[in-house]
Amino acid sequence: MTTTTVPGPDGDSGTGMPAYVSTPPETRRDPGPWPGVVVVHDAFGMSDDMRDQADWLAAAGYVAMLPDLYAKDGRTRGWGRVPCVARTLQQVSRGEGPAFARIEAGRAALAAREDCTGTVGVIGFCMGGGFALLLAGRPGWSAASVNYGMLPDDDAALDRVVEGACPVVASFGGRDRMLAGGAARLEAALDRAGVPHDVREYSGAQHGFITRTADTSPLVPLMSRVMGVSHDHEASADARRRILAFFDVHLRGDADRAGLGTGTSSSEDAAVAPGGPGTVDAVAGVGSDDAPPAAGEAPVGWIGAARPGTTRVGRAAGDAPSA
Repeated sequence: MTTTTVPGPDGDSGTGMPAYVSTPPETRRDPGPWPGVVVVHDAFGMSDDMRDQADWLAAAGYVAMLPDLYAKDGRTRGWGRVPCVARTLQQVSRGEGPAFARIEAGRAALAAREDCTGTVGVIGFCMGGGFALLLAGRPGWSAASVNYGMLPDDDAALDRVVEGACPVVASFGGRDRMLAGGAARLEAALDRAGVPHDVREYSGAQHGFITRTADTSPLVPLMSRVMGVSHDHEASADARRRILAFFDVHLRGDADRAGLGTGTSSSEDAAVAPGGPGTVDAVAGVGSDDAPPAAGEAPVGWIGAARPGTTRVGRAAGDAPSA
C-alpha cells in the first residue's frame, strides 16, 4: 500500500500522475502475479475511503491502482477545488476528456507491473461509476464494476455505450433519488447488447451505499436528506460479495465461481439472497427494517424464482423474454 507516481498521459506535465497502489498481502497462499483493478474515485477524490476500496480488492487477491484524476503537475489537489470537480463530472457527460486519458495511463501502468497478470478490470463509485460504464466498451478492460454510476439520459445513447462492452457487474440503491430506475435501464441495455452482466438494485439503500465518504463529510445531513446519500452495511457487504465473484470469473478465470453471485465477506457481514450473472434484483430487507433471509433457505448459487426477502424484477441470462 503506497502512494506512487506513474507515467501520465500525453499532454500532462512530465511530473507523472499520483496513484495509490495496493497489493495482496504476503500471507496469501497464491504468490502472484495477480489480476489488476483500476479504482476510479468518486467526486470526493483520492480519499481515505477510496484507498480502503483499493485495500479491500488487494486483500482479495488483486493489484489495485487508484489514480488521482484531480492531480496537477504531479500534486494532489483534493475535491475542495470545485471547478476541477465540475470539469471532471462534465467529462463523464461528454464521454471524453483528460480524465479518460489518466485512467488509461493508470491501466497501462498497472498491466505492465511484474506482479500483475496483465488482465485488468475497472471499478468506480458515483462519478467513478459513470467512468467505469463508459470504459467498459473501450479496449483493454476485461470486466467493469459500475456502482451507482451516471447513465446516459436516453436509451439509444446507453445502447451505444454498452455495445461491445466487457462483462459488467452493477449495483444501485432503490432509494437513490439521482438514479431512479437506473438498474432496470442498464439491465435492459446489457440484455440487448448481449453483454454478460449481474445488475442489482437494493431497495432500502441510498446513493453511495458501498462507500463511507458521505458519512464522514460535514455535508452528510444535507446530502442524505436532499440527495439520498448514505452508507448501508448489509447492502455494501452483498455488493462486495457479488463484485468479487464476478471479478474472480472474468479477471481470474475461476470457472467454479460462475453463477454464484457472491464473494467472500467477513463473518460480521449479513448474508443477503444473491442472484446470478445476467440478473437484476430488487433486494428487500437490505437497508430497511426487514430481516434478511435466514441462512440455508436456498443454495448460494440460487438463480430463478424469487426467494424470501428478494423481489425479482429482471430475468436470468437464457430466460425467455416476456411477451
